[in-house]
Amino acid sequence: MKKAGLLLFHAFLALSFFLSGACKKSAEELLVSAAKHPETVEKLDLGLGKLGVVPDVLFRFPNLKWLDLRLNLLKSLPDNSGDWNKLEYLNVYGNDLNLLPPSFRNLSALRIFLAGNNDFERIPEELTDLPLEALYLDQNKLKWGEEDVAIIGRLHRLEILDISKNLKIVSLPKNIGALADHPKLRVLILKDTGLRTADVEIARKTLPKIRIEF
Repeated sequence: MKKAGLLLFHAFLALSFFLSGACKKSAEELLVSAAKHPETVEKLDLGLGKLGVVPDVLFRFPNLKWLDLRLNLLKSLPDNSGDWNKLEYLNVYGNDLNLLPPSFRNLSALRIFLAGNNDFERIPEELTDLPLEALYLDQNKLKWGEEDVAIIGRLHRLEILDISKNLKIVSLPKNIGALADHPKLRVLILKDTGLRTADVEIARKTLPKIRIEF
């Protein structure tokens, strides 16, 4: 996806997030309908579905590329989440997740992962080496340490990293300079963290090719 296209895509996501709750079928109705022709299903919007757990039927759609599970009271994702091998977009915003299953490493097509408003304390190592272009971990419990920077360094296609609204981020990782050599990262969102303006100015000088939003 070209840069301009990626920005337009995220603008569309922001708009659809606020509008999609109205006039929508229940998650159960959507799944029953989709299950009639599983091979044709590429997109499922199950946001606001109050599912509690991820239903097994979601693994019967071999061509699923786009999955919205936001605000579903989820405390975990299934151990076989890696079976979504064609998934490009996954939204788990507003659940109660603090870990990802080991099989998550197998999501070899995943480009966009929205996991804001959960309970992650660090950037999940299960994301390492995935082809992510945009990663949203805003409003979690991140402290942003050296291990997190190491993981970001191995997300070679990552363009956008949002770790805003993580109030436990109160200092810069000692190895933050390693991101200066990142091949793609161009936007780092640090709004509403515990960082001071002086910290952010240091980050901007250390990472001159990355736009830091604060």
